[in-house]
Amino acid sequence: MNIYWASREGILPPEDARFSCIPFEKDAALPFDFTAPQARVKTLPPPAAATVVKRSYLPEKSEWVSSVKSALSLGMPKVVLARCQVLELANRPDPFALTAALQERSKASYVFCFSQGDAAFFGASPERLFYRQGERVYSEAMAGTRPRGKTLEEDDRLGEELLESGKDFRELLPVRQFLEEALSPFCEGPLDFSPVSLHKTQNVQHLYSCCKAVLKNFGSGIDREILSKIHPTPALCGFPSDAAFSLIRKLEPFQRGLYGGALGWSSEGVSEWIVGIRSCLLLGSRAYLYSGTGIVAGSDPEEEWEELNQKGRLYEGIFL
Repeated sequence: MNIYWASREGILPPEDARFSCIPFEKDAALPFDFTAPQARVKTLPPPAAATVVKRSYLPEKSEWVSSVKSALSLGMPKVVLARCQVLELANRPDPFALTAALQERSKASYVFCFSQGDAAFFGASPERLFYRQGERVYSEAMAGTRPRGKTLEEDDRLGEELLESGKDFRELLPVRQFLEEALSPFCEGPLDFSPVSLHKTQNVQHLYSCCKAVLKNFGSGIDREILSKIHPTPALCGFPSDAAFSLIRKLEPFQRGLYGGALGWSSEGVSEWIVGIRSCLLLGSRAYLYSGTGIVAGSDPEEEWEELNQKGRLYEGIFL
């Protein structure tokens, strides 16, 4: 398996880092064998694009609108619904060359690519699940979306609109609550959350709050214990988690697999895990491009569809 990974700051993991993942559906089959030897790709090839010969959506828009209305009718606090864009390509591209093109337009995001045989999974995720250094652990809540503005003034206006949006705070608050309830049993004292601010990527901006805490113990199995409690978060699933997960399986016409999964690495005393969003699965000459959005009271199906389009624009110029 060949792996490329760069943090939001462009920092590469330590040499002894061992990569793994947990799919969104924990019983899903993986396209990779993470027990196989792992070779690190430290330098990406020149950026390249792939030619698309056919596009389709799972679900199509009419089915999406119906699914959102169904979710709203149940009165759940939050459920995250996703869409898969299926791209038939003229030929199989080099996934690392596509990753290089993605990295050029991926401000404030983790850029990753896993490749083995004819399969590759790559993306640019803005969202850290958790980072641990010894006894110290850091996580973050992220939700709500607005596009970036074409001018500084428009960008500021859209950001202020997001910070003042009750609907978007209804997306964020369950994530903070979930993290506090899930992580507190592992930690000394309460979690320390920062005030809500904006996290800005190349094409969108989100509500953001980070938290930090000190672990009671941090033995060799602590990372997996934390993952078992916080994955998937309401940012990728919804709230309450079990009901949201069941509804996703009922309404979505595809299995998410690595999309929305936990991706990351562990080394001696340090580990880092992210959420596999803004991502693409490449199988031969077919690509599956994923995006999702949180559905809460006040969500409009047409606006949520446009949010999916906005997130997918990250790949414009990469898939032609």
